[in-house]
Amino acid sequence: MSHISKDRPARSALAAALILPIMLCSVFAEPRLQERAPALTITLSDGGDFNLDAMRGKVVLVAFWATWCGPCLEEMPALEKYYREHKVDGFEVIALSIDKPGNRAKAFRVLAKLSFPGALLNDASRNGFGMPEAVPVSYLVDAQGIVRDKFINVDEGLLDEVVTPLLKERPAGPIPAEMRK
Repeated sequence: MSHISKDRPARSALAAALILPIMLCSVFAEPRLQERAPALTITLSDGGDFNLDAMRGKVVLVAFWATWCGPCLEEMPALEKYYREHKVDGFEVIALSIDKPGNRAKAFRVLAKLSFPGALLNDASRNGFGMPEAVPVSYLVDAQGIVRDKFINVDEGLLDEVVTPLLKERPAGPIPAEMRK
């Protein structure tokens, strides 16, 4: 005598129909402006770790790019220059390559030329940002961990106009304990 229910395939299909939209929302979820930034924990190209939650108290640009994307590579010098000038002011950048793992070496060669950290998006252990629909795209997270803006392409003028005021808003001196959580 079999204990397998005859309606098991129907229940399995129903469960999949209910779970799939939830899974897709988490995979393709785009951060919402003026809301708390999603989780992002990733192993960097240099072997270190990056945790966006640990960046509280700093202004962070989460920049998605790819080695095959001309506009992505064109914006890197502006990001590099602004980062070098404003790191001491509490500005951070994380460059997330959407390249496939087979292009890891190529992506890491680009990242090695930059002073800010980077990684392959596939190396994320927690990625609430999901996979972007197109690159370049960047999200600006303020010192309180709120997504303040989304940029399709970054240049020095845009960084000066939008990021610099946020750097002036952040508290001077040591980061308060409640902002480090």
